[in-house]
Amino acid sequence: MEGVLEDWVVEDRWWTARPLRRRYFEVVLCDGRNAVVYRDLVTGGWFEQRG
Repeated sequence: MEGVLEDWVVEDRWWTARPLRRRYFEVVLCDGRNAVVYRDLVTGGWFEQRG
């Protein structure tokens, strides 16, 4: 990874038994491509956002 362009937090469904809390990162990869990845703030797992 070359760098982070932007990051943001999404919190939704806080009123349910399965709230959604994620921190997203738009990153530049070593080959120049951009990607969006996020960390699930409930489980701690990392994921790639797929379009």
